[in-house]
Amino acid sequence: MAEMKIDLKDRKILYELDINARQSLSKIAKKVGLSKEVVNYRINRMLDEKLIRSFYARIDTSKLGLTLFRNFIRTQNLTPKKENEMIEYLRGNPKIGFFVRVEGNFDFNFIYWSKGVSEYFHFWREFNGKFGKFLESKQLHILEYYANFPKGFLIGKKDLSLPFFECGLNKEIEVDRADYNLLNILATDARKPLIEIAQDLKISDKMVSYRIKKLEKLGIIHSYGVQIDLDKIGLNYYMIHLFLKDFSKERFNELKNFAIAHPNVVYIDEALGGPDFEIELYMKTKQEYYEFLTELRYKFSDLIRDFRTLHYPEEFKLVLFPWKGRTIQKA
Repeated sequence: MAEMKIDLKDRKILYELDINARQSLSKIAKKVGLSKEVVNYRINRMLDEKLIRSFYARIDTSKLGLTLFRNFIRTQNLTPKKENEMIEYLRGNPKIGFFVRVEGNFDFNFIYWSKGVSEYFHFWREFNGKFGKFLESKQLHILEYYANFPKGFLIGKKDLSLPFFECGLNKEIEVDRADYNLLNILATDARKPLIEIAQDLKISDKMVSYRIKKLEKLGIIHSYGVQIDLDKIGLNYYMIHLFLKDFSKERFNELKNFAIAHPNVVYIDEALGGPDFEIELYMKTKQEYYEFLTELRYKFSDLIRDFRTLHYPEEFKLVLFPWKGRTIQKA
């Protein structure tokens, strides 16, 4: 795939959209030093070229009582036809919000958002019935915590004064059906105008605004970001699984802060049943990745016992609130 040519102004626009995708064109224009009309033109160009894949809300699903069941699978005897069937099955499941191809110890990684173990178990039973004979191995992790950071790699730095998004380990907050429907819209179309959301939900635009502000105040909605096609700008998606030999809280926080500050790090994760710590980052070349890995291992040689590198060459789905199709019992 040919790379799309974007300049520093485009990158600054994307960075601003990733900080707050719902901010006005006027605000973005002022920050990047362009007119509102030019900013609008550039955003539409990046949408038309499919560099921008979507605008999404960062939603703390732990506050909605959802558990993230993360699955790594390695396949065997899988024909191209059967692989496509499996990909479409997983991509089409409304409760799977993250799904990628993997290079490393596994072939695929997907995350299933569930209200409880029973719901996930029924999914896995069905999936295993359809594709179990094609699975050579599998691992299940409970993703208890993850953090997402604005895409600092776009401009070579992060604004560390901005509060970053953290999901997990929070008590459930009760919200009603209208809130769920609103979250469902913002999860995949975060720049949708209030009046259009109001028409979809059959409520007033003032009520939509009130509900959005309420969800933001509760911390259910943290911010609004932009999903981009990494191939279009020649970036690779890496995940590092770290296995630790020392669990000093002070040193662990230093490791965490090192990852947070790096402009290419987009996620950090902690999971039950998996590695002790995970770093997800976007890099232009393997050489840049190896330089990051070398620095990481040198700085934290007293902590890191072992590590695994995974490369995600293809992303099939990213929806951080895969609720569509669920039945909500709350009135």
